Amino acid sequence: MCDTAAVAVHTRILSVLAAFSSERPNLTLSEISRATGLPKGTAHRIVTQLVTWGALERDERHYVIGLRMFEIGALAPRAYRHRARILPFLEEAASATGAEVMLAVLDKDEAVLVEHLGGRRAVALAAGLGERLPLHASGVGHVMMAFGPGELLNVVCARPLPPVTSHTITDASALRAAVARVREAGVSVLPHSMLAGTVSVAAPIFAERGAFAGAILFVCPVARTNVKRLSKTALQTAHRISAALGS
Repeated sequence: MCDTAAVAVHTRILSVLAAFSSERPNLTLSEISRATGLPKGTAHRIVTQLVTWGALERDERHYVIGLRMFEIGALAPRAYRHRARILPFLEEAASATGAEVMLAVLDKDEAVLVEHLGGRRAVALAAGLGERLPLHASGVGHVMMAFGPGELLNVVCARPLPPVTSHTITDASALRAAVARVREAGVSVLPHSMLAGTVSVAAPIFAERGAFAGAILFVCPVARTNVKRLSKTALQTAHRISAALGS
């Protein structure tokens, strides 16, 4: 019984933290209660404990994620283990291209953005630092299916492929063909797929013994981008990062 009760408490705590997102970064106690399905009194007790520990902070009548969570998140090895070696290449690429330059890693069957350097060009983004991208609709996702775990493409193709824009690939056969082209070219170029008016160019990064480590992503306005030149830069940057990581 004690173990069961402990699991229930942990589940409730996690549900409170999971209520926060980029769309809902500030929540009142009532909003937390509604999002988690917890009674308001239970939610208040958990929130008070999380505030005391530093996982949450109170901003007037709202609660926000606390600095303690950022400190713990910075310890995630896949996100920051190679940061010092990778960051100079990302900075150089952002400066040279003016593009939004990001680094993504694979988490199960989603791409997570773990680094982001802003560019000089005015461009909207479909996702920001710490957020996730669907594999079938994103350039980094196509790279991950082409060069990541062998079963990944089959896993993605076996489920519905919802459109993000009118240009998103939603057919499994078309997705397999697109991933095959990425595998052959070594780079993914996807215009309008995640956000109309933008083009994403992504290339794979490898670490020790050729292990797939993630993908570098460039996002620019379609109308003002030389895609061929940007693809070359993406490949060169990815190769240089891979060499620095021991691939």
